[in-house]
Amino acid sequence: MMMMNRQLLGALNSRSNRPSSPSPSSSSVSTRPPNRSAAVAAGGISAVAVSVDIPLRRRPLHRHRTLDTHTPNATTTQRFRRRSSLSPLSESFTRDDADADIEALAAARDAASAAYLRAIVARDASSSASASYDEAEVRYNASPYANVSCDYGFIQSNAGLYIDVSSTRLPGVPKSALASGVGNFKREWAAMRAAMRGENNVAGNGLTPILVPSEAWSGTSDEAELVSELRDQLSELEMSNAGVWARHHARPEVPAPWIIKAPYYAVTWFLDAAFPENQPFRRFWFLETVARMPYFSYNTMLTLYEILGWWRRSSELRRVHFAEEWNEYHHLLIMESLGGDRLWRDRFLAQHSALVYYFVLMGLWLVSPALAYNFSELIEAHAVDTYAQFADQNKHILRELPAPRIAKAYYENEDLYLFDEFQTARPRSSRRPVMRHLHDVFCAIRDDEGEHVATMQECQVENIGTPAAVNLGTAAVLVFIATNTWLQRLGEEAGMSGFEVDGLQVGESGLEDGFIAALFRLFSFLPFL
Repeated sequence: MMMMNRQLLGALNSRSNRPSSPSPSSSSVSTRPPNRSAAVAAGGISAVAVSVDIPLRRRPLHRHRTLDTHTPNATTTQRFRRRSSLSPLSESFTRDDADADIEALAAARDAASAAYLRAIVARDASSSASASYDEAEVRYNASPYANVSCDYGFIQSNAGLYIDVSSTRLPGVPKSALASGVGNFKREWAAMRAAMRGENNVAGNGLTPILVPSEAWSGTSDEAELVSELRDQLSELEMSNAGVWARHHARPEVPAPWIIKAPYYAVTWFLDAAFPENQPFRRFWFLETVARMPYFSYNTMLTLYEILGWWRRSSELRRVHFAEEWNEYHHLLIMESLGGDRLWRDRFLAQHSALVYYFVLMGLWLVSPALAYNFSELIEAHAVDTYAQFADQNKHILRELPAPRIAKAYYENEDLYLFDEFQTARPRSSRRPVMRHLHDVFCAIRDDEGEHVATMQECQVENIGTPAAVNLGTAAVLVFIATNTWLQRLGEEAGMSGFEVDGLQVGESGLEDGFIAALFRLFSFLPFL
């Protein structure tokens, strides 16, 4: 194919250098590039070359090529036969020409990629510069909170924030586990006792701390009033659970077997029941605390596979998962700065759920990495629906409130290598969110979750069959366990240690002290077991 392309290109170039001929066949050949639509329809290299307006390079005829090789009447077979009889010197010239063609096509590819990137940036810039957005910008600049910079995180008040590290305040290293654990237990013990007594307006349980960086605080009463009012404004925001589920049913369904969908629906039901609609930041903080763990567990399992020598072909995936965890960590810090961790109950549930989730996903990975990624895809898709609903429902209020410091530090940092690394479905540097107000922050988080969905889809390369096939296999395993257990109990009630079928003790086939019996004990609450 490459040889044919070079011959055809040489024929076109030779005709362009010869005087025009009255031959009908020569007049039917044109060296003018096809139009854009035709090139795009053809696909491949031709579309790249035409889209960036790179002219075809005309190569001079070499003396070692006979003229009749390029005559319009020579057939393709004759050309290849003559080509095969060329001397070694002519073969070297052909190789040089091929290298030049490859370099030209590579340059065209790079130029096309750059043009594609510019088009994406221009598209995003044009959509951001709409009239409604300009109006929101004016409205935010007129807001009294435009220059307010403060955080409301309880954990941050104790553990600090990495962006506050400077030459005079070094990061250092943490204390020992014993010292750190004892200090944290003292703080949480006081908060837990307050929660048990129903005191929801004390430090660590309901009372939101106000953290203002020293460079943004002059100590005036007006500033103190503004940061307090901003906290009250944040407490007035709401999110409709019905709106989230409406978005869930409106978008294309994520294909997944019921062994994955069942825990997914259980988790989402728990989120709706545990967190009220008028306190969305508590829900967001819980969600982001747990959302970090999948990528941590995936990296743990990939590292384990590498140590054991099982798998090393996708080692670069660990870098992608770290970038995803780093992104979710900043989502967590943003929700924390908005007061999402102010209740002891929420911190207790989120931290312990995250630990359980970590070990569950590692176990699921051992069974099937594709199922683990599938579950993460479901959770990330739900996060897209959640943040989209919140951003649209509170658009006007959010556009008057300032973006947290940590959001600006993350999204507007000069080094966005990790930010680009987890976005595997788009060109690098094609997305650069601007943090003007809180609505920009939640739109960026919504889009981040969408990128996580795309990455989780790409990671499901393991062939485990369709969801229906997985459902059938799961049902077969459950039926086997239930049948074996029923036969074992039936034998015990009849005074027999087990039924013997062809020399096999049915009661023993369940491995009473083994794995199947342990699985049965997990489902012992079912009435038919």
